[in-house]
Amino acid sequence: MITKKELYTLMRLIVVYYEQFTITQERLDCWHLVLSKYSFEVLHGNLLKVVKSSPHPPKISDLVQTSCGRYIPNYFELNITAGEKD
Repeated sequence: MITKKELYTLMRLIVVYYEQFTITQERLDCWHLVLSKYSFEVLHGNLLKVVKSSPHPPKISDLVQTSCGRYIPNYFELNITAGEKD
């Protein structure tokens, strides 16, 4: 359970990484309403992933996102015998 103080710390980090991000009391309150069930450690870890991959400030959905477990290969494999019986 993230506290408002911890969330403010997280938002200060977002400002460090993304200068265009602004913190307001309204944003802090609204984000806390949605993020209160998550831990600081989980949200901070997800923030670091976003920072490495996106030039845009994170949205709430970016911070709570977990891997979906779906495997998407980065190559194409043609197997013309797939599904055929021997």
